[in-house]
Amino acid sequence: MVAAVLRVSKVRSGGGAYYLEVADGSGTGIEASGRWMGSGPPAWRLSGTVEAADFEAVLSGADPRTGHVLGTSRHRVTVAGFDMTFSAPKSVSLLHALGDPDVSHAVAAGHAGAVGAVMSYVERHALAVRRRGEAPRPVPTEVDGVAAVGFLHRMSRALDPHLHTHVVVANLGRGPEGTWSALDGRGVYAHASAADALYHSHLRHELTRSLGLVWDPPDRGRADIVGISPEARREFSRRAAEIATHLAERQVKSGRAHTVAAHVTRADKDLHLGADDLRPEWKDRALTVGLGPRRLEAVLDRAPRLSVSRASALEQPELPAAAIHALGGLRRTVTRRDVVAAWGRALPGGAPVPAVEEAADRLLEYLAPEQRQRGEHQGPGVAERRHQVPSRELGRGAHRGQRRGDAGSAELSRLLAGRGIGLDRPDGRRPDMGIGFG
Repeated sequence: MVAAVLRVSKVRSGGGAYYLEVADGSGTGIEASGRWMGSGPPAWRLSGTVEAADFEAVLSGADPRTGHVLGTSRHRVTVAGFDMTFSAPKSVSLLHALGDPDVSHAVAAGHAGAVGAVMSYVERHALAVRRRGEAPRPVPTEVDGVAAVGFLHRMSRALDPHLHTHVVVANLGRGPEGTWSALDGRGVYAHASAADALYHSHLRHELTRSLGLVWDPPDRGRADIVGISPEARREFSRRAAEIATHLAERQVKSGRAHTVAAHVTRADKDLHLGADDLRPEWKDRALTVGLGPRRLEAVLDRAPRLSVSRASALEQPELPAAAIHALGGLRRTVTRRDVVAAWGRALPGGAPVPAVEEAADRLLEYLAPEQRQRGEHQGPGVAERRHQVPSRELGRGAHRGQRRGDAGSAELSRLLAGRGIGLDRPDGRRPDMGIGFG
């Protein structure tokens, strides 16, 4: 089975036209306008709705205010940006498309909040520029100043409900010394698994708090809403069915084959039909699989709203064992991003991104305390330190109760959940979930 990982695609020169073509303010406007994300230089004053000229400028490596090309080697850059596509589970897309306006708004807000929180993680840990410094070869270095745009889309190319956001990160970053260059794109791919796990964890948490949803057991970190049947999900998954048919006909099932199948079966997007046009048809199709208004209402409030606590989110005794078992399956030493991904995928009801990161750090400290004592540098992107915890030791420990694997105990669970990890604050305010749509 192919692992579930956030889809990352390269945006070539001129590739920004597609995103503008389907957005309000340009072309047909079947989807919402893009919105700026990231911590671009204050002098650029990029926030709120994206203007086409500014978007095209940053993708070409230019200052959107002056048009001046940034960096001395921009002419050698062939990749304009990276598209990180955050896709909600099919059941969440159906609730967003078919639910009443208040419910649809809550789903959209939870999705946007999850995307924003994960992009904060991406900017802090995945993005980097390469600098030589004292090293014989260029090394990943912290980036200061990144321009990114989020484009919210509500349907698939097969015209089914499909809530997803394309976050286009310009291949342009400013190093700590103030010099602009292309990004070290390896980090975007290296952290894709962790970003995917964080998105789904954060989304589950937010929608449980706002709508009282209950979730099926996560499958590789992704979970659907209890009460929205597999039949309903299949009815509105024609795009996935096209890809599955292509793979079955050729008797292949690798990740590479899936990527190829998605490309060759990819139809042009209909720029004349929007979600509002298709909703009556969607509702008729939903009725044929038992997903009418009463069924949609019944999925709400199966859990108390606004009452997700640390105990329910992070202190379940089986969670550290599940995370350690997943790490053991990697059969190699682990990085922080591996631990973040494993922990995020282990949370049935999800948790906010900051909470998952803190819990992962505590688990990593528990598994490899000697690494912390040496004080080795933790670099960004692919420069994250690898921790010498042999995977076979993790695997044996998770089953035999050795110290590093004795993760089923309530004591370790309390240690990892710790002191108010990101979920609650003494003043009663919600923690900062990172950057969102401006």
